[in-house]
Amino acid sequence: MQVVICFIVLWLSLSSSALGSYLTHPDQLSAVGAKFAWDDTQAKTLKIFLEYKDTEGNWQRANLGSGFLISSDGLFVTAYHVMKYCLQAQKQLSLFSASIDCSQSHSPVRYKALNGGQEFDIQIVSHLKEADSTNGKDFHTPDEIIKNRDFVIGKVKAKSDARFSHWELKEYEEGTISLANPRADFELKPLFPPKRVFIAGYPRNREFEIAYGFLNLQDENHRGYFAANYKVYRTGYLLREGISPKTAWGMHVENHMSGGAVIDDSGNLVGIVVNGNKSTAGILSIENLMENFFSRVGKPGAAPALFLSPKKTPLYLRETPTD
Repeated sequence: MQVVICFIVLWLSLSSSALGSYLTHPDQLSAVGAKFAWDDTQAKTLKIFLEYKDTEGNWQRANLGSGFLISSDGLFVTAYHVMKYCLQAQKQLSLFSASIDCSQSHSPVRYKALNGGQEFDIQIVSHLKEADSTNGKDFHTPDEIIKNRDFVIGKVKAKSDARFSHWELKEYEEGTISLANPRADFELKPLFPPKRVFIAGYPRNREFEIAYGFLNLQDENHRGYFAANYKVYRTGYLLREGISPKTAWGMHVENHMSGGAVIDDSGNLVGIVVNGNKSTAGILSIENLMENFFSRVGKPGAAPALFLSPKKTPLYLRETPTD
């Protein structure tokens, strides 16, 4: 059993790296012109880790990834591959409005989330089958990153009156992303203008940090973006946009940042980071996730899962089909 658990810990923690810069202090965030607060961002971020028993029966820990909160009652987003051990029994299924306990006390392996100095049990409430999420692979080409939907919706298990800081989700154009053909072929196009973004999370063996850089490529089907180490802009264009021609393209996304929030200068959610290598960070758009797991129509009597701003449009978790 110990060999199996050690293999699981290693298997779940593998990821690649990309180029980029990290911020480790609030003053650094304001110095680069971000219009959102360090403490507020950290309050909306989860550190996800695994607990397992060693050969002497003592609980040990292994950090796995990051996540971010999207509702006051504890709904959160993270990458499917961060939670895949918990989802092994359901990997052939797509389940919505589910309740999969990832922190079972009797299990030799259990998930926890850290937020605001407190540890919480967690559950998964919406996920796609493994074949649609990661296709059962640990490493992906850029083409595979965009065609896979490597994300899940979870819920922090807390007292009924507990309230969490969370990212507000913005209004979006419904139907922009085709759920009927999520693996459609595509051609990556330069993003005009390049979008400066920040990725919040917990790198391996370190405390909360924020990576930053530019997204410079986009999927024409709106499923995601890349921060890639390619010079795709002319010098004159960059100067007109107020961006240094010496900008280092590509972002450094270390182990365990997977599942972290990708945020623009103003503090709006852009997406979720799911993958990286030595030169490229893969980002799935927040609209991609919302199209897959939420609906503007709920069954009779259903309570909204969250509200879109600024109009406070209610969104409901999709229901698992019964037929």
